[in-house]
Amino acid sequence: MAPPNTFTTTVHSFPSPTPHACAYEIGPRDAKNSLVFIGGLGDGPHTVPYPRAIAKRLEEDPSLGYSVFEFRLKSSFSAFGFSRLVDDVADIAALVRYLRGIGKERVVLMGHSTGTQDCMEYTSPAHAAPPVDGYILQAPVYDGDAMALVMGNGPLEESIKIAKQLIDAGKSYDRMPVAHLPEFLQGTPMSAWRWYALAAADGEDNYFSPDLSDEVAAPYWQRVDKPLLILHSGSDEYVPESVNKESLINHWRELCRPGIASELSGVIPGACHRATEPEAEEWLCDTVIKFLQGIK
Repeated sequence: MAPPNTFTTTVHSFPSPTPHACAYEIGPRDAKNSLVFIGGLGDGPHTVPYPRAIAKRLEEDPSLGYSVFEFRLKSSFSAFGFSRLVDDVADIAALVRYLRGIGKERVVLMGHSTGTQDCMEYTSPAHAAPPVDGYILQAPVYDGDAMALVMGNGPLEESIKIAKQLIDAGKSYDRMPVAHLPEFLQGTPMSAWRWYALAAADGEDNYFSPDLSDEVAAPYWQRVDKPLLILHSGSDEYVPESVNKESLINHWRELCRPGIASELSGVIPGACHRATEPEAEEWLCDTVIKFLQGIK
């Protein structure tokens, strides 16, 4: 008998800008549709638990016709410090093309944390990425707020200042001084450009700050032209307690085109960033299944 923590996956090798790219399919065999999961900073295939829970639910209802795909991006695991969202989009687009090529009828992108930023970046016309059939954003956080909670505002502002000085000096891809990074990132090579993108209010990764003006934020949400599910984690350790997540989600929905943002959008009760609590995971799975059922 196999140990309890093992699971079976089908490995798909596919052409991608990232050499030796593989995607890992779990869930019903021969599913006609694909749910592509994209993790956050430090993630890679199988590092976030709930995609396997979603796959199990999909196996219980094979009529829905979805399986779950995870894959390794250029930025996966500890490689994100010298990568950008545009690199992620290139990798995601390559997988979408592959899935269409093997006959998948619907492809839905599900992002977690930085993966939600990837989903938003994917919608930019600048990339001419192949169309997908829907988007799910779980834990759409602003990294600047998250880093402030870890480092404190003063040290964060100083680190952003140092990154900006390096960028202005033509040293965008010089490594950030380790002493000016949060402790949990000090073992990860980090360029000045990526740190500024993550942490600065005007960084290119900032899609979700509650402080973004509608003038800046509305064009992002208006780009989304397929069904969208937005799910914040109720007890997300990377979001300041002062943020009203329900109100923020409702405002984002209002910025979207009419009928795009699902009424299922909301806050996962009691969930941490990764929604690892059993009740939170069950709520998340239920909501994702209902959303997929509504995509026609």
